[in-house]
Amino acid sequence: MFTSPRALVASLALAASAALAASPAASAQSETGALDTGSLGSAVVVEATGSFAPLGSLGSSLPAPGPRTYDSYVALGDSYAALGDQTQLAPGVEDCDNSATNYPNQLDANPRVGELTDASCGGAQIPQVLESQVKALDAGTDLVTLSIGGNDVGFSTMVGCITRQGPFADLPATTTCDDAIGDQVDGDIAAVYGDGGAIKAVYAAIAERSPDATVVATRYLPLMPTEGSCAFIEQLHPADVAWARDVTTRINAAVDAAAERHGHVSVLPTDTVDRSACAPADQRWTDFQGGAPTNAAPMHPTTLGQTAMAEAIGAAI
Repeated sequence: MFTSPRALVASLALAASAALAASPAASAQSETGALDTGSLGSAVVVEATGSFAPLGSLGSSLPAPGPRTYDSYVALGDSYAALGDQTQLAPGVEDCDNSATNYPNQLDANPRVGELTDASCGGAQIPQVLESQVKALDAGTDLVTLSIGGNDVGFSTMVGCITRQGPFADLPATTTCDDAIGDQVDGDIAAVYGDGGAIKAVYAAIAERSPDATVVATRYLPLMPTEGSCAFIEQLHPADVAWARDVTTRINAAVDAAAERHGHVSVLPTDTVDRSACAPADQRWTDFQGGAPTNAAPMHPTTLGQTAMAEAIGAAI
Protein backbone atom coordinates (compact mmCIF):
# COMPACT_ATOMS: atom_id res chain seq x y z
CA MET A 1 0.00 0.00 0.00
CA PHE A 2 1.32 3.46 -0.96
CA THR A 3 1.94 5.79 2.00
CA SER A 4 3.38 9.28 2.16
CA PRO A 5 7.19 9.43 2.73
CA ARG A 6 7.18 13.05 3.86
CA ALA A 7 8.83 12.30 7.18
CA LEU A 8 11.81 10.81 5.39
CA VAL A 9 12.44 13.72 3.06
CA ALA A 10 12.06 16.86 5.12
CA SER A 11 15.13 18.42 3.49
CA LEU A 12 14.13 18.09 -0.17
CA ALA A 13 14.84 21.76 -0.79
CA LEU A 14 18.41 20.58 -1.31
CA ALA A 15 17.39 18.05 -3.94
CA ALA A 16 17.44 20.42 -6.90
CA SER A 17 19.76 18.27 -8.96
CA ALA A 18 18.95 14.78 -7.69
CA ALA A 19 19.35 11.82 -10.00
CA LEU A 20 16.38 9.55 -9.49
CA ALA A 21 17.33 6.22 -11.02
CA ALA A 22 19.94 3.63 -11.76
CA SER A 23 22.62 4.13 -14.37
CA PRO A 24 21.81 3.37 -17.99
CA ALA A 25 23.29 0.46 -19.84
CA ALA A 26 26.44 1.23 -21.81
CA SER A 27 25.77 2.36 -25.36
CA ALA A 28 27.04 0.35 -28.29
CA GLN A 29 29.81 2.91 -28.79
CA SER A 30 31.07 2.85 -25.21
CA GLU A 31 34.62 1.87 -24.36
CA THR A 32 34.59 0.15 -20.97
CA GLY A 33 37.67 -0.54 -18.87
CA ALA A 34 38.61 -1.41 -15.34
CA LEU A 35 39.71 1.31 -12.96
CA ASP A 36 42.09 1.22 -10.05
CA THR A 37 39.76 0.43 -7.18
CA GLY A 38 41.49 2.85 -4.82
CA SER A 39 39.31 3.28 -1.76
CA LEU A 40 36.18 1.93 -3.40
CA GLY A 41 36.68 -1.65 -2.28
CA SER A 42 35.49 -3.43 -5.44
CA ALA A 43 35.97 -3.45 -9.18
CA VAL A 44 34.65 -0.19 -10.61
CA VAL A 45 33.98 0.29 -14.30
CA VAL A 46 33.54 3.54 -16.16
CA GLU A 47 31.30 4.07 -19.15
CA ALA A 48 33.17 6.56 -21.33
CA THR A 49 31.54 7.38 -24.63
CA GLY A 50 32.71 9.84 -27.24
CA SER A 51 35.43 10.69 -29.71
CA PHE A 52 38.57 9.65 -27.83
CA ALA A 53 40.31 6.82 -29.69
CA PRO A 54 42.67 4.53 -27.78
CA LEU A 55 46.25 5.75 -27.91
CA GLY A 56 48.29 4.04 -30.59
CA SER A 57 45.20 2.92 -32.53
CA LEU A 58 45.94 4.82 -35.73
CA GLY A 59 48.32 2.27 -37.21
CA SER A 60 51.54 4.01 -36.27
CA SER A 61 54.55 1.91 -35.31
CA LEU A 62 55.56 4.56 -32.80
CA PRO A 63 54.92 3.81 -29.14
CA ALA A 64 51.90 5.49 -27.60
CA PRO A 65 52.75 8.67 -25.71
CA GLY A 66 52.47 8.82 -21.94
CA PRO A 67 49.30 10.05 -20.24
CA ARG A 68 48.54 13.69 -20.91
CA THR A 69 48.94 16.22 -18.14
CA TYR A 70 46.70 19.25 -17.63
CA ASP A 71 47.90 22.54 -16.19
CA SER A 72 44.60 24.38 -15.82
CA TYR A 73 41.35 22.62 -14.84
CA VAL A 74 37.94 24.31 -14.59
CA ALA A 75 34.89 22.53 -13.18
CA LEU A 76 31.52 23.79 -14.40
CA GLY A 77 28.07 22.73 -13.34
CA ASP A 78 25.44 22.05 -10.72
CA SER A 79 25.30 20.45 -7.29
CA TYR A 80 26.16 16.99 -8.57
CA ALA A 81 29.60 18.47 -9.21
CA ALA A 82 29.66 20.92 -6.31
CA LEU A 83 28.48 18.89 -3.33
CA GLY A 84 29.90 15.97 -1.33
CA ASP A 85 30.61 15.81 2.38
CA GLN A 86 28.81 18.97 3.45
CA THR A 87 30.67 19.12 6.75
CA GLN A 88 33.86 19.79 4.77
CA LEU A 89 33.31 22.88 2.65
CA ALA A 90 35.95 24.14 0.27
CA PRO A 91 37.39 27.55 1.20
CA GLY A 92 36.91 30.55 -1.02
CA VAL A 93 33.69 29.48 -2.77
CA GLU A 94 30.82 31.66 -1.62
CA ASP A 95 27.10 30.83 -1.66
CA CYS A 96 27.46 27.53 -3.53
CA ASP A 97 28.16 25.04 -0.70
CA ASN A 98 31.07 23.49 -2.60
CA SER A 99 32.47 20.53 -0.73
CA ALA A 100 36.17 19.83 -0.37
CA THR A 101 35.31 16.21 -1.23
CA ASN A 102 33.45 16.90 -4.49
CA TYR A 103 34.80 15.32 -7.66
CA PRO A 104 36.56 18.49 -8.89
CA ASN A 105 38.65 18.64 -5.71
CA GLN A 106 39.30 14.90 -5.75
CA LEU A 107 40.28 15.00 -9.43
CA ASP A 108 42.59 17.91 -8.67
CA ALA A 109 44.56 15.53 -6.42
CA ASN A 110 45.45 13.50 -9.52
CA PRO A 111 49.13 14.21 -10.28
CA ARG A 112 48.26 14.74 -13.96
CA VAL A 113 45.86 17.58 -13.12
CA GLY A 114 47.13 21.06 -12.29
CA GLU A 115 45.45 24.11 -10.79
CA LEU A 116 41.70 23.81 -10.18
CA THR A 117 39.10 26.54 -10.52
CA ASP A 118 35.86 25.10 -9.14
CA ALA A 119 33.11 27.21 -10.70
CA SER A 120 30.36 24.64 -10.06
CA CYS A 121 27.48 25.73 -7.87
CA GLY A 122 24.53 24.06 -6.18
CA GLY A 123 21.28 24.78 -8.00
CA ALA A 124 22.96 25.93 -11.22
CA GLN A 125 21.10 25.84 -14.49
CA ILE A 126 22.37 26.47 -18.00
CA PRO A 127 21.76 30.26 -17.85
CA GLN A 128 24.00 30.51 -14.75
CA VAL A 129 26.74 28.56 -16.50
CA LEU A 130 26.58 30.92 -19.47
CA GLU A 131 26.26 34.10 -17.42
CA SER A 132 28.93 33.50 -14.80
CA GLN A 133 30.62 30.12 -14.66
CA VAL A 134 32.21 30.24 -18.12
CA LYS A 135 34.06 33.39 -17.08
CA ALA A 136 36.45 31.05 -15.27
CA LEU A 137 37.59 29.71 -18.66
CA ASP A 138 40.39 31.18 -20.74
CA ALA A 139 42.68 30.18 -23.59
CA GLY A 140 45.00 28.41 -21.16
CA THR A 141 42.30 26.12 -19.74
CA ASP A 142 43.11 22.61 -20.93
CA LEU A 143 40.63 20.50 -18.93
CA VAL A 144 36.92 21.17 -18.34
CA THR A 145 34.35 19.00 -16.58
CA LEU A 146 30.65 19.68 -16.96
CA SER A 147 27.63 18.54 -14.94
CA ILE A 148 24.58 20.46 -16.08
CA GLY A 149 20.98 20.12 -17.20
CA GLY A 150 19.45 18.24 -14.27
CA ASN A 151 17.89 21.36 -12.80
CA ASP A 152 16.83 22.57 -16.25
CA VAL A 153 14.80 19.41 -16.84
CA GLY A 154 13.23 19.65 -13.39
CA PHE A 155 14.86 17.10 -11.12
CA SER A 156 13.48 18.86 -8.04
CA THR A 157 10.00 18.72 -9.56
CA MET A 158 10.44 14.99 -10.13
CA VAL A 159 11.56 14.49 -6.53
CA GLY A 160 8.57 16.47 -5.30
CA CYS A 161 6.22 14.38 -7.40
CA ILE A 162 7.45 10.92 -6.46
CA THR A 163 7.51 11.91 -2.77
CA ARG A 164 4.15 13.70 -3.06
CA GLN A 165 5.35 16.99 -1.63
CA GLY A 166 4.75 20.67 -2.44
CA PRO A 167 2.31 21.06 -5.34
CA PHE A 168 2.01 17.26 -5.50
CA ALA A 169 0.90 16.80 -1.88
CA ASP A 170 -2.71 16.28 -2.93
CA LEU A 171 -2.00 14.23 -6.05
CA PRO A 172 -4.44 11.30 -6.01
CA ALA A 173 -2.87 7.90 -5.39
CA THR A 174 -4.33 6.76 -8.70
CA THR A 175 -2.44 9.50 -10.60
CA THR A 176 1.16 8.68 -11.39
CA CYS A 177 3.98 11.13 -11.97
CA ASP A 178 4.05 10.05 -15.59
CA ASP A 179 0.42 11.17 -15.81
CA ALA A 180 1.11 14.45 -14.01
CA ILE A 181 4.41 15.65 -15.47
CA GLY A 182 5.62 13.00 -17.91
CA ASP A 183 5.00 15.02 -21.07
CA GLN A 184 6.58 18.13 -19.53
CA VAL A 185 9.72 16.24 -18.55
CA ASP A 186 10.02 14.61 -21.98
CA GLY A 187 9.79 18.03 -23.63
CA ASP A 188 12.36 19.49 -21.26
CA ILE A 189 14.87 16.70 -21.97
CA ALA A 190 14.59 17.40 -25.69
CA ALA A 191 14.78 21.18 -25.20
CA VAL A 192 17.90 20.93 -23.04
CA TYR A 193 19.90 18.10 -24.57
CA GLY A 194 18.46 17.55 -28.04
CA ASP A 195 20.08 18.64 -31.29
CA GLY A 196 19.95 22.44 -31.16
CA GLY A 197 18.93 22.37 -27.49
CA ALA A 198 20.13 24.72 -24.75
CA ILE A 199 23.24 22.62 -24.03
CA LYS A 200 24.59 23.63 -27.45
CA ALA A 201 25.29 27.15 -26.15
CA VAL A 202 27.32 25.73 -23.25
CA TYR A 203 29.56 23.68 -25.50
CA ALA A 204 29.90 26.66 -27.87
CA ALA A 205 30.98 28.93 -25.00
CA ILE A 206 33.57 26.40 -23.83
CA ALA A 207 34.94 26.07 -27.37
CA GLU A 208 35.13 29.84 -27.79
CA ARG A 209 36.91 30.56 -24.51
CA SER A 210 39.04 27.40 -24.25
CA PRO A 211 39.44 25.99 -27.76
CA ASP A 212 42.17 23.50 -26.82
CA ALA A 213 40.49 22.07 -23.70
CA THR A 214 39.61 18.44 -23.17
CA VAL A 215 35.95 18.43 -22.10
CA VAL A 216 34.37 15.63 -20.04
CA ALA A 217 30.65 15.65 -19.24
CA THR A 218 29.54 13.76 -16.16
CA ARG A 219 26.27 11.85 -16.04
CA TYR A 220 24.13 11.68 -12.90
CA LEU A 221 24.94 9.03 -10.29
CA PRO A 222 22.03 6.76 -9.35
CA LEU A 223 19.85 7.10 -6.30
CA MET A 224 17.72 4.02 -6.83
CA PRO A 225 18.98 0.47 -7.33
CA THR A 226 18.40 -1.24 -10.65
CA GLU A 227 16.37 -3.85 -8.80
CA GLY A 228 15.30 -4.59 -5.26
CA SER A 229 14.06 -2.13 -2.69
CA CYS A 230 14.70 -0.50 0.67
CA ALA A 231 12.71 1.34 3.31
CA PHE A 232 12.73 4.67 1.46
CA ILE A 233 11.47 3.52 -1.92
CA GLU A 234 8.99 1.05 -0.41
CA GLN A 235 6.99 4.13 0.62
CA LEU A 236 6.81 5.45 -2.94
CA HIS A 237 4.24 4.57 -5.58
CA PRO A 238 5.68 1.60 -7.53
CA ALA A 239 4.69 3.15 -10.85
CA ASP A 240 6.53 6.35 -9.92
CA VAL A 241 9.67 4.39 -9.04
CA ALA A 242 9.62 2.69 -12.45
CA TRP A 243 8.98 6.01 -14.19
CA ALA A 244 11.79 7.75 -12.31
CA ARG A 245 14.25 5.02 -13.26
CA ASP A 246 13.26 5.30 -16.91
CA VAL A 247 13.41 9.10 -16.95
CA THR A 248 16.89 9.28 -15.48
CA THR A 249 18.12 6.57 -17.83
CA ARG A 250 16.92 8.80 -20.66
CA ILE A 251 18.44 11.93 -19.11
CA ASN A 252 21.83 10.24 -18.80
CA ALA A 253 21.56 8.93 -22.36
CA ALA A 254 20.79 12.49 -23.48
CA VAL A 255 23.81 13.88 -21.59
CA ASP A 256 25.96 11.31 -23.35
CA ALA A 257 24.50 11.96 -26.80
CA ALA A 258 24.96 15.72 -26.44
CA ALA A 259 28.59 15.34 -25.39
CA GLU A 260 29.35 13.05 -28.31
CA ARG A 261 27.51 15.29 -30.75
CA HIS A 262 29.85 18.14 -29.76
CA GLY A 263 32.98 16.01 -30.01
CA HIS A 264 33.46 15.23 -26.33
CA VAL A 265 33.03 12.32 -23.92
CA SER A 266 30.75 11.63 -20.98
CA VAL A 267 31.44 9.32 -18.06
CA LEU A 268 29.47 7.39 -15.47
CA PRO A 269 31.04 4.97 -12.97
CA THR A 270 29.28 1.67 -12.38
CA ASP A 271 30.04 -1.27 -10.12
CA THR A 272 29.35 -4.96 -9.65
CA VAL A 273 27.73 -4.28 -6.26
CA ASP A 274 24.88 -1.97 -5.32
CA ARG A 275 26.09 1.62 -4.95
CA SER A 276 22.65 3.24 -4.87
CA ALA A 277 21.19 5.18 -1.96
CA CYS A 278 19.69 1.88 -0.80
CA ALA A 279 23.16 0.40 -0.21
CA PRO A 280 24.84 0.33 3.21
CA ALA A 281 26.14 3.75 4.20
CA ASP A 282 29.77 2.75 3.74
CA GLN A 283 29.09 1.58 0.17
CA ARG A 284 26.59 4.05 -1.26
CA TRP A 285 27.47 6.62 -3.90
CA THR A 286 24.33 8.70 -3.28
CA ASP A 287 22.08 9.32 -0.30
CA PHE A 288 18.32 9.81 -0.02
CA GLN A 289 18.18 11.74 3.24
CA GLY A 290 21.71 13.04 3.67
CA GLY A 291 23.30 13.93 6.96
CA ALA A 292 25.12 11.42 9.15
CA PRO A 293 26.75 9.03 8.54
CA THR A 294 27.61 10.05 4.93
CA ASN A 295 27.30 13.83 5.54
CA ALA A 296 25.96 14.17 2.00
CA ALA A 297 23.19 16.57 1.04
CA PRO A 298 19.79 14.89 0.58
CA MET A 299 19.38 13.26 -2.84
CA HIS A 300 23.02 13.91 -3.75
CA PRO A 301 26.36 12.12 -4.11
CA THR A 302 28.36 11.00 -1.12
CA THR A 303 32.11 11.43 -0.83
CA LEU A 304 32.49 7.84 -2.05
CA GLY A 305 30.35 8.63 -5.09
CA GLN A 306 32.43 11.69 -5.85
CA THR A 307 35.57 9.54 -5.57
CA ALA A 308 34.12 7.13 -8.12
CA MET A 309 33.32 10.00 -10.49
CA ALA A 310 36.79 11.52 -10.12
CA GLU A 311 38.34 8.14 -10.94
CA ALA A 312 36.02 7.78 -13.94
CA ILE A 313 37.12 11.15 -15.30
CA GLY A 314 40.75 10.27 -14.63
CA ALA A 315 40.35 7.09 -16.67
CA ALA A 316 38.75 9.01 -19.55
CA ILE A 317 41.49 11.61 -19.84
